[in-house]
Amino acid sequence: MENKGLIEKTETFLKEVIMGELGKLQHAGLSYMQFVLMGQAIEVLGGFLDQKPMKAKGQGAKRFAACVKYLLGGRYRLLNENDFLYHTLRNQMTHTFIPGNQLLLLNGEENTAGYQHLERKGNQLVMISGVFYEDLCQACERLLVLLKEGRLKPKNIAFGDDE
Repeated sequence: MENKGLIEKTETFLKEVIMGELGKLQHAGLSYMQFVLMGQAIEVLGGFLDQKPMKAKGQGAKRFAACVKYLLGGRYRLLNENDFLYHTLRNQMTHTFIPGNQLLLLNGEENTAGYQHLERKGNQLVMISGVFYEDLCQACERLLVLLKEGRLKPKNIAFGDDE
């Protein structure tokens, strides 16, 4: 399949699955489960940044860190020092559905104290689902730009109907 087709398939995947399905959770107010999936989605996005197959084993931390560094950037990059976000968000939520005790996960309605996303409250990092979702959508858009500009080689992902 030519690059244009691979890019279109990736764009459909990102918009329908990552942005679309997570958006449905956000709209439904299911922020707790949304955090589980957003942690996994960061790793998936990082998988588009390397040259290995999407199903390559043992790439989780590297891919998560790559997405944080190149697609999310800013404060996320600083906070993932020593894989902090990978361990406390992605691993803890994926494997136990319980965030690391260093995280305070909130949705907009629960944020009655007016905390800011990624601020420190004592020894906890505040994460607000709606802001995190918007940042993840921006990361998807950045990935699409890199693919469309030819700065990243698209991958053949098993998604959608192949003709």
